[in-house]
Amino acid sequence: QNEFKLDNWVEIHIAGIDMSINKAVLYIVLASVITCVSMVWIARRMQDRPNKTQIAVEGLYDLIRSQIVNDNLDSKMAAKYFPFLATLFFFILFSNFIGLIPLPTNTEHPVDIFGVSVPSFALYAATANISIPLVLTLVVWIGYNAEGVRTHGFFGYMKTLLPAGIEDMPFLFKAFVFAIEVVSNVVRLVSLSVRLFAN
Repeated sequence: QNEFKLDNWVEIHIAGIDMSINKAVLYIVLASVITCVSMVWIARRMQDRPNKTQIAVEGLYDLIRSQIVNDNLDSKMAAKYFPFLATLFFFILFSNFIGLIPLPTNTEHPVDIFGVSVPSFALYAATANISIPLVLTLVVWIGYNAEGVRTHGFFGYMKTLLPAGIEDMPFLFKAFVFAIEVVSNVVRLVSLSVRLFAN
């Protein structure tokens, strides 16, 4: 289980916050760089007559647009949030792919090469540390609720938490259902982050 232990490679402490570089940071940087480079590389190779890469990318684009964005958002919100959701999709996809490649990140059993201690190869994924899925979930959860408040107003957004057809029910029942919906909304922070962490 020590492969999940994060030994600091470079100690960095700013204002009492530990910002040291460890293998989780390396994997986040790798996934971020691969996401950015691949998107720029693909964007520069788009053409009228699609090549094999473009056909594959258009398939992924259609998957994200139809299965993730359009199924959950109206057309105006879909156009607004598609770039963010697609970037998040590819970042998580590349993070998971990188987690399948053995990289020299195991500092517990280093290999001595010509007197230099080099980490041995190990498998690790950035999402194997609960803090990364939790931060991704927080960004999405805060954005989701902020957009709900911006679209409907605070009280209007609170009303959307009640399911349709409950207007004629007694006040105590509506209050009970509202409390359950608020709790389920907050519990999404745990369920979404743990689901990504467990994957």
